[in-house]
Amino acid sequence: MGGCTQVQPYTGSSPFEYREIHLPALPEEEAPKFLNSIDLDWGIWGHNLSVVLPDKPIPSVFAKDGITVNKSQFCFSSDALFKYIRDYIRDNYGYEPTVRFAILPNDNSYVCTCSSCVACGNTEHDCSGAVHHLLERLCEEFPNHLFFTSHYRTTSKVPATPLPENAGVLVSAIDFPLSPVHKKAEDEFVSLLSQWSGLTSHLYVWDYINNFDDYFTPYPVFDAIRHRLQLYVRNGVNGVFLNGSGYEYSTLYKLKTHVLAALLEDPNTQWRPLLRNLCREKYPVTGEAIGNFVTLQEDLATEKGLSLPLYEGVTVAMKTYLPAREFVQFHDELLRLLPDTRGQEFEDVQKMSRAMMLTRLELKRIAGDTFDCEPMLKGLEECSRHGVIAYSESGGSTASYLSEYRFMLEHAREMDGKNKLKGVRLEPLTALDEDYTDISLLTDGVLGLPSNYHCGQLISSAKPTLRISIPHRDGMRRLRVYMTRNIIYHIAFPESVSLTAGDRKLGTVVPTPVPGNLQRAVAEFDVSSVSKGTLVLSVIRDLEERTMALDEIEAY
Repeated sequence: MGGCTQVQPYTGSSPFEYREIHLPALPEEEAPKFLNSIDLDWGIWGHNLSVVLPDKPIPSVFAKDGITVNKSQFCFSSDALFKYIRDYIRDNYGYEPTVRFAILPNDNSYVCTCSSCVACGNTEHDCSGAVHHLLERLCEEFPNHLFFTSHYRTTSKVPATPLPENAGVLVSAIDFPLSPVHKKAEDEFVSLLSQWSGLTSHLYVWDYINNFDDYFTPYPVFDAIRHRLQLYVRNGVNGVFLNGSGYEYSTLYKLKTHVLAALLEDPNTQWRPLLRNLCREKYPVTGEAIGNFVTLQEDLATEKGLSLPLYEGVTVAMKTYLPAREFVQFHDELLRLLPDTRGQEFEDVQKMSRAMMLTRLELKRIAGDTFDCEPMLKGLEECSRHGVIAYSESGGSTASYLSEYRFMLEHAREMDGKNKLKGVRLEPLTALDEDYTDISLLTDGVLGLPSNYHCGQLISSAKPTLRISIPHRDGMRRLRVYMTRNIIYHIAFPESVSLTAGDRKLGTVVPTPVPGNLQRAVAEFDVSSVSKGTLVLSVIRDLEERTMALDEIEAY
């Protein structure tokens, strides 16, 4: 039989029948006892329907667009898919007792438009009709189990009739900005919950409690989640999945688990005194410093009233929830107090302070400060050696970050005093992308980090050409343009890069990876014949890809 536990009626005081905080597991003796777990409470969870397939499934289980089969998505009207799911549940869990199963599409934009799916109500961009049809078949086949669809991406159509009694919905809050104060999007989300609350008695919200591009920088969520949980109670929600860093380490996850658990038990909980008590109990030496900084961040986020970013780097964090000067003071205080800690406090604070070295390094990189970085790099390296591998949802590794950061430092030392364009303002001749308007990072004297598009790169979706005016400076003889690519984020090298001076073309380069680093390319031009005026750089995008990235322009 399967490894999950049967659904038990909840007998506590929480308004939610399902309560999960998806962060690294706490030791059994320390973990809150009333929380649920995707590992224990679901037979199929998330976008993992492929678990039911044999090694060589019948092709009819996959999505079709005309006669083309797309194996990255399912055909939810397929009889073969129904039988695979039925057999998987029957063989692993039987017909009772009750277990939860998520019947969700893979997390992409593809939709099956075969005649059967279209007859169920599928459209080019939405497969809700066929998913709900499959859900009904499964609910009838297994009346004692619970089956969940989602309201997310390609399943965002609310059905006209109620779901079966043993069916529910996971409503994603991805479009409901995380904020401790009211936002306009809140009214839209409440309206959506109202629609679903009349269609199922199992209305769960899939919410978010991390910056998924940066697990290491402290992230304030207590006021925001308290506000949201109170909202959910008022609007018929009876299950909450708080999606965090999952099994990967994130800073302060132990405190987050305890405080958020208390809020799930009672959304009216005053978390600040609870946090202080937890800090005194678990961190007798460093607890006051930790509690003060967490509270400071929460107050700052509420004062600013901005949405907390779910996918951003430290540059945006500084504008929303990270007080840079106070963070440095807090981090220094942890390092100062660390030798006085013992036992579990020592282990926790040592790991925490090492992980936050990434934040310190980012603050230095953003400021163009390349001095005295090695102690921080070594601290982050120790974190990596002790099992903290990824700092982001996409798998960004501390090892890659360290390697690229050290390369950036070495290059900065090589060019120290030689780069004629360092600090020189360039002028964009093409409109820059909305979230990437700071062209000064192209002449800040430090390369970006290819594995992380937040780190020092100017991302552009210009079509077809990004044009930049570069003022001539005395002593310029060669000009170099640095580019990066990142397949995960559809960031590709440009198709070509050319440089002109007035009406004269100085050259065109087709970027290719540099030896030893497949994620970086360099275009170099001879500008010795130019004595004054401006140069115009033209960067032609590969239109088959979403974007391109420049990370530095230098002359020597």
